[in-house]
Parts: sequence; C-alpha cells; structure tokens
Amino acid sequence: MARHERPVDPTAGPLSSFAHELRKLRVEAGNPTYRRLAEVAGYSASTLSAAASGIRQPSLDVLLAYVGACGGDTARWRQRWLELDEELRPVTPLAESPATATAGDPPDPATGEPTGTSGATGPAHDRPASPPRHRKLRRRLALAAVAVAGLAGTAAVVPMTQLRWPASGATAAAGTTNTTACPATTTDAAFTAVTYGSGVHVRSEPRRDQAILYTIPPGCVVGLTGYCLGERITDSTSQTPDIRWFTLADGGLIASGVVHGNPPTGLEPSRCQGDRPGPASIALAIAPDVTGPGGWRLSATGTHVEIVGFAAFYADDPALPAERRWHQIGLTGLAAPPFDLVWKLDRLSVRPGSTAEIPVAAVACLGGGAPTDVLDVRVARPDGSSSAEALPLAADQRLAARRTACLYP
Repeated sequence: MARHERPVDPTAGPLSSFAHELRKLRVEAGNPTYRRLAEVAGYSASTLSAAASGIRQPSLDVLLAYVGACGGDTARWRQRWLELDEELRPVTPLAESPATATAGDPPDPATGEPTGTSGATGPAHDRPASPPRHRKLRRRLALAAVAVAGLAGTAAVVPMTQLRWPASGATAAAGTTNTTACPATTTDAAFTAVTYGSGVHVRSEPRRDQAILYTIPPGCVVGLTGYCLGERITDSTSQTPDIRWFTLADGGLIASGVVHGNPPTGLEPSRCQGDRPGPASIALAIAPDVTGPGGWRLSATGTHVEIVGFAAFYADDPALPAERRWHQIGLTGLAAPPFDLVWKLDRLSVRPGSTAEIPVAAVACLGGGAPTDVLDVRVARPDGSSSAEALPLAADQRLAARRTACLYP
C-alpha cells in the first residue's frame, strides 16, 4: 500500500499554504503517483514529493517540473514561487544604521529551511515572513537602484546592440550567440518545456557541433512544435540518455535533455535538417552470467538503436504467480552496440520462483519516458538460457512492456 502524505495545514503559514495548493494541483490532474510524475518531470519521485511536503521551499526548477508534469500554468506558478521566496526571505531590521548598509548589495539568498517559529501575535510560519511594510520598502529601494543603474547602462549599450527574440524563421549568423528574453509561447505549440540551469542553446541541427544560434535564459516556458532525432545527450537531471531534439516555432532545435518537459503521448518524431533515422529493429539475447551465479546477461543489438530499456514480467510475490506485472531492469545508452546488462536475481527485493520462466523485453527507447514500438521479448529460463523464438504479446502487454522498459529509472 502506498504511504499517505503528511497532512499540511493551509492556514499554518505561507509555505504550508503553498504546499497545500501544489497537492491540490496534483489532485486536479487526476492524482497521479509521484513515480508517474517523475516519468514526465525528469526529477525523482522523492524530490517531487518533498516539493509538496510543506517542510521547505522547493527550488524553482523542481517546482516548474512538478507543475508542468501536472499540466499546470508554469508561468503563474513561477510568479507564485517568486512571491513565496520574497515572503520567506529575512529582511534587515529598520533599526539598522543606514551607514552600515551598502547600496546595491543583493539580498540574502532564500534557504527554504523551516524554522518552526511562532509568537503570540500571529500563527506559526515555516519561515518567518517579512513584515509587509518592511518588504515593500526594501522592494522600492531595490527597484530604484535597478532603475538608476539601468538608465546609466542604457546610454552605454544602446549604440551597440539590442537583445530581441528572433522572428519566426529567422536565424542568426553562423558562430554567433545572442542571449535573449523569454520567447512568447506560440498558439500552434504542441507542448511546452521549461529551461533551467544556465540557459539553453538553440542550434540549426540536432548536434552539439553546430554553431549556437542564440541562447534562451533559464526559467522560460518555451512553446515547441514537435521533435526530431539527433545526437544522444545525457539528461542533466535524471542522468539518462536521450536522442530527442525539440523544435521551436522558428525552426531552431534544443536538446530534450536540458529542459523539463516531454512531448505528449502519441506524438511521433518529425524530420529536421541533419537528423538521424529512428530505431528500425532490435534483437535480444539472454545467456548465463559468467561473472557469478544467480543472474543473466542481457544483450541487445539492432538497427539505428542507441538507447535500450529492459523489463521482466514476474510476480512481486512468487506465491501468487497469477499477479505478474512488468518490472524495469534498466535503461542504457552506449557509444556502440551491443547494449549489455547483467540482471542479478539476488539483488531483487522479491525473487522470481526458482522454476519460473520469465518473459524479458528489450525495447528501443528515444529517452526516458519515450518508448518506441521496436521491441523483442524472449523467455528466460532458470538455467540462464532463453527461448529461440520471440514471444508474441497481446496489445496491452506489449504497451505495458514498452512503457516500463523505458521509464526514468
């Protein structure tokens, strides 16, 4: 049975209220499990669960991934996170001597750590909120400083260049890099993704050896029209391989592995300049593990296959063989085939029965959470051998094997 979340009181403070609203968003999305959200968000289930725990403020990257996986309004939640960060941020007391403060000093970073403080004049808060009058005063002073600095800087930079988002179909000159503002999400976008880290480079072809056309800053919600297949990139958060490159409205391409967001289920890859063909075939071989007893060596080869997910079909309880389901064994992407994986049965929390014949699937994946219909299923036997013929599956079992094998581990 799944463990119930610790209740949060939305009246206990701004952080608890924020967590309560996050949980409400998940319920409105159909109450998916955190493991299911993790398949889309690119963060682990425990990280996403902690974001809605009400114990500490989640990072902006995690929040946007959580909201995006639930189908929420990422732009609105980004603003809510900034407001929460401002409310939880400690402020300098007004009694501090002006002589001790330096103009332009940045505010202290928000740690998100709970303090559990409370007082007779108000309810307990996860972290002390700044008094509204103090906070507004500080914000006005900061805005004034930014305005003065901006006016001074404008005179210097206007004659040189002005940053702007490229128009549809426009490309920058080869070898140039323009850091831009967040783009407007187009109405014909098939899906969206959120940039993070130090920003996302846009290229004309799905390879890192192509010149950078421009860079999208972090924290932007980007509208995408589709995706094509290209160079394999290791996902920055899940550390899993991915060959999808997302297409912007102007034709530029960004690697899937450096943004939070996935195409909707059923959206097939399209063609782009410099792309690579998708997986066409795959074959699985199973043999006893020669490095030690109690395991199988799984080896997959195929045509245009760069990422392989493995899954096995067995019961969580060997005493209930009728209650079998697919379990992921691993997801791997190597520089060249074959794609090998050692499956040690003694490492499983529940071992299959000693006489069980277990169907094992090798699936060609485009990345985490992105299976294809290219798979091969063999029956593994207790002696480490496998069936000579591929095992046909019913449509529902074929779909379950594909999805499970290509999950984010």
